[in-house]
Amino acid sequence: MDKFADFRKISGNTLKMIALVTMLIDHIGAAVIAPLVEDDILPVGMSFDTLNTIYKALRFIGRTSFPIFIFLITEGFIHTSNRLKYAASLLIFALISELPYDYAFYGKIDLENSNVFITLFLALITLCGVDAVSNYFHKKNLNTTYAMFASIIIILITSAAASFMQSDYKCYGIFLAVIFCFFRPIFPLNILAAYIVIASYSTEWQSFPAFILIFLYNQKQGKKLGKYKYLLYAFYPVHLIILYVTTLLIAGALSN
Repeated sequence: MDKFADFRKISGNTLKMIALVTMLIDHIGAAVIAPLVEDDILPVGMSFDTLNTIYKALRFIGRTSFPIFIFLITEGFIHTSNRLKYAASLLIFALISELPYDYAFYGKIDLENSNVFITLFLALITLCGVDAVSNYFHKKNLNTTYAMFASIIIILITSAAASFMQSDYKCYGIFLAVIFCFFRPIFPLNILAAYIVIASYSTEWQSFPAFILIFLYNQKQGKKLGKYKYLLYAFYPVHLIILYVTTLLIAGALSN
């Protein structure tokens, strides 16, 4: 019996919506407000301190999104009927999103950084790899120490790939996925462990609301979205394009 069941009322779909909204808020800060702060372009009647405070508030709210997205990847890994199709979808949208990501945050094609879909894809590949190794060693009745060693190698390889490609959150996305997924039996300690890991990265200690929301997840997806789920994927590149155009328009208007 789940002793926390009375408190856990948030569905998977609700978590998705929260993650999307907080991501949008974060990206408004990073893609629209940040260039104004950096170039000291101020709206009429607004001080630099006020604009900077708005920027920091938006980024604080935005810290909630990434841990939820990674958590949902682990849920998808567990419940999907076709992991290959799931991984392919993430990879396709990673490729589609790269140019919008580059222009929204760097104003040009940037070969040194890559978008969050790369991190999500690598996280899923990690879970699939570790699960496959575990199942193989179990079926062959082989020493579990070897399975653990092989799993660590997989995690190190995908983490190195995330860091090499400078994908959003780099190896931390891999670590969170592994903790969320394979340490589920010690819930809610796995959530606490995941927070401790991500909190060590940059300003991610501010992501604590995400972990409260994840704790409140009721382990139910909610209404099945079917093919509409791809609209949620498409939201990522589309909103980045809109933010990039918005940034150009605002910067042009305020600099005249």
